Amino acid sequence: MKHLILDCGGVLVWPRLGDWALPCAMADLLGDRAKDIHTARYLLAHRRAAEWLDEARPMRDVADERRYRREYLRAMDVYMDWHMTADTIDALADDFTENIDRYGFFEDDEPWLKAWKARGLSLGMLSDAMPSILVFMERRGLLGYFDAAVISTHVGAIKPDPRMYAAILGALDADPADCLFVDDRPDNLEGAIRSGMKAVQMARSEALPPERWNGPVARDFAALDALLREA
Repeated sequence: MKHLILDCGGVLVWPRLGDWALPCAMADLLGDRAKDIHTARYLLAHRRAAEWLDEARPMRDVADERRYRREYLRAMDVYMDWHMTADTIDALADDFTENIDRYGFFEDDEPWLKAWKARGLSLGMLSDAMPSILVFMERRGLLGYFDAAVISTHVGAIKPDPRMYAAILGALDADPADCLFVDDRPDNLEGAIRSGMKAVQMARSEALPPERWNGPVARDFAALDALLREA
């Protein structure tokens, strides 16, 4: 196997707040209104406003992401009757796109990325994500380990759309038969297999997948490496 391609969420990072859509400053900036988070009303409002968080929506950069985040927050403000000020909405959008603390990075990320690179593996990242993830990965010192990083908002599609797999294969100049793809979602793994890759599900204890896949499963990067050597 020449190329190892990793999803980001659930594989390299996990949501510290238990929800990918929450900025760290939500409780501080909302005050007493923060008690509404995760109520049935909040979940319904999020479902209605989530079109602004569509990771298949083309976005060039973090500035684009911040604009859409503001629209999401404005919609949430209406649905939740929170009466946020424009400054509060701006502060929440800025916090979401700039505050790396909303992500937890797994302890084995850097040691194994470094080991795989030293072994001569080509590394790719393929994630349904907005542009800020690239900034956070760079700030954490991890982006440089990857030969290519493809996110959905730069492709205009999300996994398991074939365009996503084609994008990372093109960026790596890779034959799919030489690639192992790692994701936590079975539908994304099946998409990779349809594209000609082999696949392994990541099932970390901090970010268990929504459902188990009927195929190889790893619980950390040490276990993934063992499967990689057998592939």
